[in-house]
Amino acid sequence: MSLSSSYDAKEQVRAAIDIVDLIGGYIELRRQGRSYTALCPFHNDRRPSLQINPERQIWRCFVCEIGGDIFSFVMRKEGVDFREALSILADRAGITLHPNRGDSKSPDGDNKATLYAAMAWTEKLFHECLMRAQEAEPARRYLRDRGITEHTAKRFQLGFSPHNWQWLMDRTQSSSFSTKVMESVGMLGVSPNSGRRYDRFRGRLMFPIRDTQDRTVAFGGRILPQFADEKSAKYINSPETRLFSKSDQLYGLNVARNTIQKQKEVVVVEGYTDVLMANQNGVENIVAVLGTSLGSRHVRVLRRYADRVTLVLDGDEAGKKRTNEILELFVAEDVDLRILTLPEQIDPCDLVHQQGGPAFQQMVHQAIDALEHKIRVETSGIDPLRDVHLASQALENILRTLAKAPRLNASSSGGMSLRQQQLLPRLAREFRVPESEVRRRLSDLRRNSRRDTGRPQPSSTPQEVRLDPFECELLEMLTQQPEAVPLAAKFVAPEQFSPGPLRDLYSVYCQMAQRDDFVRFEQLLTELEAPELKDLLVRLEDQASRKAEMASGEAETRVEGLIEHFRQRGDEMTHREHRAALEHRQLSASEELEILQDLMEKERNRQGISAPTDG
Repeated sequence: MSLSSSYDAKEQVRAAIDIVDLIGGYIELRRQGRSYTALCPFHNDRRPSLQINPERQIWRCFVCEIGGDIFSFVMRKEGVDFREALSILADRAGITLHPNRGDSKSPDGDNKATLYAAMAWTEKLFHECLMRAQEAEPARRYLRDRGITEHTAKRFQLGFSPHNWQWLMDRTQSSSFSTKVMESVGMLGVSPNSGRRYDRFRGRLMFPIRDTQDRTVAFGGRILPQFADEKSAKYINSPETRLFSKSDQLYGLNVARNTIQKQKEVVVVEGYTDVLMANQNGVENIVAVLGTSLGSRHVRVLRRYADRVTLVLDGDEAGKKRTNEILELFVAEDVDLRILTLPEQIDPCDLVHQQGGPAFQQMVHQAIDALEHKIRVETSGIDPLRDVHLASQALENILRTLAKAPRLNASSSGGMSLRQQQLLPRLAREFRVPESEVRRRLSDLRRNSRRDTGRPQPSSTPQEVRLDPFECELLEMLTQQPEAVPLAAKFVAPEQFSPGPLRDLYSVYCQMAQRDDFVRFEQLLTELEAPELKDLLVRLEDQASRKAEMASGEAETRVEGLIEHFRQRGDEMTHREHRAALEHRQLSASEELEILQDLMEKERNRQGISAPTDG
């Protein structure tokens, strides 16, 4: 693990932002002595279990068993990686980071900050038009007919783009944004024949698409009936831009994110108005895809926030086909997917409008497991005893989907693991074949899958890492005694730690000790970027703080004792390696003699025997 070249920037951002102010901007805090407590936003917390230490500038939830600093809090809350969290916090602190080459300003000011500002300006124009302009009355009437209230329109900042080729173009001319910028964000198109720019969205109800930082990155537009013709698409989205990729974005996630994080469940629908109506009726953990099927990148986004995903689809054949395509993605990612199939000729918006939010939520709670849905679809109309060929093909299709899942092992404990263990005996009964045959066919499909991909499949859940108590204690002591870091780094090599997160932490300590004689806990926490390592370091620090306070001299003695333990452990490892080398005759005669003398010397020292003297 190498030290980050951007340490100074991270340290500058960390020093500029107080963790109490940051977390207090997200959730309500209560002062408790010198620390603060709050309801944890990462689980459905009823009693305050999140604690904030202003002195250490750290936080920790004792239920989730996670914690860290300002960076890890933003990473978890916003669902972003470290680099994006650093950028968010730098913006908050008014600190300019060294820009990437692609972000440097062009003569047109076409950098990301300018693009975000242009989108925010455009959203405001469309929204004000919808709320006030006479020409937007058809759009307001459409919303009323669909049962969408003015409050919802304001909450989601809906807008209207008039049926005019240059309505937005004309306003751009008198704004601070160039037409080139507006073209870059996808709001203006260019005619291939004349080269003239024109409004991409015309006569459409506008749905701003925002990222999880609540920044407008794109729009979806629904053509109003009176402006539609045979060439008009019912819905269109912004094209792909530097700000927007439909494969990464989900409509309404910026609004639903907090509720999803608490409930650990998300409902995925297909339309913008489905989200609006459900949200309006109390279903707040709902998002929509953007005119495309769910993809692997969407699944990874959803996994950041939810443990269970309920996919709501139409009951037509197209909906069934999409289910089969999507199911394999979720199985491969080991995500608990549920399927809710609606009656034909009704969408979630109309269903919620007619029956209410509680009725829709009840249907969501009763949605069947996706693997169960797969079995029902594949076995529909098949008699396993009569339709032998069709039954065999159906079983093959089901097992082919299961083969996408991570391989089970003794440590597997996830929901997908349990479902598979229950499913295989059931398949054997359903298709009238021995369970051993079902397992054999599944194993064959998995082997073929591994050959196709050229790599082994990972376990469904990683083996639980057992932490060495001596390694834990040494790192605990170093969080409290930073002046002992150089001493530890001098006598204990990272390789003497067991492979795993403790070694990773200690390696960073040693690397930092090479440039600084005094490695503070806060420095190490800032240096780390992986949230799981931040979690571990905060847990070690908390354990050290909770232990009985030692006198300074006693703590120093304990550190020296731990270093001696690692020195002896290193000697024993070397001893074993030398014995193995001797047994396998891997050395020259002179090397063997040197090792034998060394082994005899160590054995005499262990037993307290003096070395022989001459004479």
